[in-house]
Amino acid sequence: MEETTQSNGGGEAAKRPVFLTVLCILSFVAAGFAAIGYIAVITLMGAVTAGASALEGMSGEAGEAGAAISNAISTGPSAGLTWAYIVVGFLTMLVSLFGVIKMWKLQKVGYFLYVGASVVSMIMGIIYSGFGVMAVIFPILFIVLYGLNLKHLK
Repeated sequence: MEETTQSNGGGEAAKRPVFLTVLCILSFVAAGFAAIGYIAVITLMGAVTAGASALEGMSGEAGEAGAAISNAISTGPSAGLTWAYIVVGFLTMLVSLFGVIKMWKLQKVGYFLYVGASVVSMIMGIIYSGFGVMAVIFPILFIVLYGLNLKHLK
């Protein structure tokens, strides 16, 4: 099995297994897509809120529709939960990305950061949208696969 070398700063070369390298690259790609998705959702929600506010300033039916949309967005039963899900999801994505970067550098603390962020993300997903098989299987699969590489992390 081919291995990639990386200097650990102490003069000796640490070896990162190809399997760990592939897992990290897959996680980097997933984090990139997730970041784009979260930014798009935040932008879209901001645009809807701004559009509703603009309509609210109008008179007649348009103003009433804008007021209704604005009211639904700000006081709806799931408005706070939606924003909480977005914020927690974005933060867990950042923490898991930081964990993957640490594992890329062969640091064991990265694994624990990744596991913690994945567990929080799965719990928030279950609270928000119910139990999704794929939303639980992939994080657990990656946790197990990264766990198989713990012996290479320091």
